[in-house]
Amino acid sequence: MTANQLGLLIIVSIIVVAAVALAGAGVAFLIGAVTGGAIAVLLAVLYLLRPLQGVRDAAAHIAAGDLGARIRQRPPGPAGQMVDALNRVAEQFQKQMDTASEGESRLAAALNSSIDAVAALDNEGRILFANVAFEEVFGRGLDEVAGKPFAYALADEDVIDAIRASREQGLRKISVIERPGRLFFQVVTTPISGGGEWSVLIVFHDITDVQRTEQIRRDFVANVSHELRTPLAALKSVVETLAEGALEDETVAREFLRRADGEVDRLVQLVEELLELSRIESGDQPLALQETDVAALLTEAADRLRPQAARAHLNLKLELEPGLGLARLDAARIERAVVNLLHNAIKFTPSGGDVTLAASREDGSLLVQVRDTGTGIAPSDLTRIFERFYKVDQSRASGGSGLGLALVKHAVEAHGGSVHVESEQTKGSVFSFRIPLTD
Repeated sequence: MTANQLGLLIIVSIIVVAAVALAGAGVAFLIGAVTGGAIAVLLAVLYLLRPLQGVRDAAAHIAAGDLGARIRQRPPGPAGQMVDALNRVAEQFQKQMDTASEGESRLAAALNSSIDAVAALDNEGRILFANVAFEEVFGRGLDEVAGKPFAYALADEDVIDAIRASREQGLRKISVIERPGRLFFQVVTTPISGGGEWSVLIVFHDITDVQRTEQIRRDFVANVSHELRTPLAALKSVVETLAEGALEDETVAREFLRRADGEVDRLVQLVEELLELSRIESGDQPLALQETDVAALLTEAADRLRPQAARAHLNLKLELEPGLGLARLDAARIERAVVNLLHNAIKFTPSGGDVTLAASREDGSLLVQVRDTGTGIAPSDLTRIFERFYKVDQSRASGGSGLGLALVKHAVEAHGGSVHVESEQTKGSVFSFRIPLTD
């Protein structure tokens, strides 16, 4: 039945009902005619509303997230044209949503691949997005912090003020915060223009290494100044004393000249060690590799320190594994590294103690150890013991530049090796290094 035929049926039904009523027909016949007309009208209305039911069902599915829902039954006539138009609208809507979803996925993937912790906040300062790095830094993922104020993740007054300034005044703010474990972060808060619900983007960039390097630089300058000041002050004192009349007393003059000579030697040693360290770190001093008798090298290093050990009433022992053989090394650097370790052990071992130089081949490497029964090292100092100028005990470390262990570390690492220290206070220390050997 077409729409025109249906309309004609409705009109005929109404005319029949009216004619019967006007003719004064019987009541029963009149009721029947009216009922029949009403049924015809109802059927016509249902027929016309059937497409609308399909529209409603499809709209409900789309609203529930089923963007692929369509009106499958197409009625004829104007109603069919309406269904076609609605299906086209739904198709276009699905394409737009797919494009938006793809863009959102790409953005989320990009932010999650960043090593910096990133969070997006709404205009009330609530967290709408947090990337993977954010969870690693703060220990809380998006599922835990979503919809909560940023202070829930980090209650830092400076950061909260920066967020407020970005949100309310449109300002970009940069600050530095410190987290537990001496971790430092540069925090950048930026207002987002045209970001919908996203109002502020906050980025945490880890600058711990930068801060540590800057601290080492400051310590280096301070330590060099201190190390230079002490001998220079001593030299100045000697010169002033000699100028004030001590030069006339030959015995006194000779003693002061001896002191001056010692301070000059100290300055020369400091400068030489600084230059050597600088050359090693810059790569300007390449290794002079040659086949070296390991046992002979270590024995010579120990012999150089025996007089010093004897004066300190220490027992200097050698424990060299038989068959150490030859190794391709920069003999001068390795010997100096061993001498520095022995010198350090002798300096911090009380009279009557033992200092042992041991060596062996293990897993294709040369392992060298210097053990002592000295005062030991506090756990807080172990992580910094190989830093330039770092001294475990300033009150007992006079006479040294604090560069010896740093030179050991650089010499060993230049050979592709590594250094290690184990120590317990009052029970001594074990300094060791391992160098890979090539046959």
